[in-house]
Amino acid sequence: MSDPAQSTIHTVPVASLLPADSPRLSGLSEDHARALAESGTAFEPLLVHRESGRVVDGMHRLRAAVLRGERHIAVRYVEGAAADLFIRSVQANIRHGLPLTLGDRKAAVLRILTSHPHWSDRAIAAVTGVSPKTVGAVRGRRWGWGLRKD
Repeated sequence: MSDPAQSTIHTVPVASLLPADSPRLSGLSEDHARALAESGTAFEPLLVHRESGRVVDGMHRLRAAVLRGERHIAVRYVEGAAADLFIRSVQANIRHGLPLTLGDRKAAVLRILTSHPHWSDRAIAAVTGVSPKTVGAVRGRRWGWGLRKD
């Protein structure tokens, strides 16, 4: 995966971007997007997958730009496989913006366990913002460990 901190900022048409593969189970919060739009602040560039034009991080900022009537938005391009881009999206959403719910983070754990089963509980916990014990519990349910057969 490319490092967005090292990539050039580009300005692209808002209409050219595709929705994110979001870690948010409830999707976009219109209230949060509206609050961002009304804040009047400049937005950090969105992270966008170069090949597909899909937003990796920044759907609320994108929606806020639309609400402001902006036709162009700043982006940083990233590259990588879909599973790795999802991880990047989770990491970004853990660090800033509207916090992911515990349900969102647990669902992300399950998805990362499916795509990266070789990762340690600690590595997945660091990405998702849950404890390694929580990852272990999800891993156990995923593989049927600890389930009683009566």
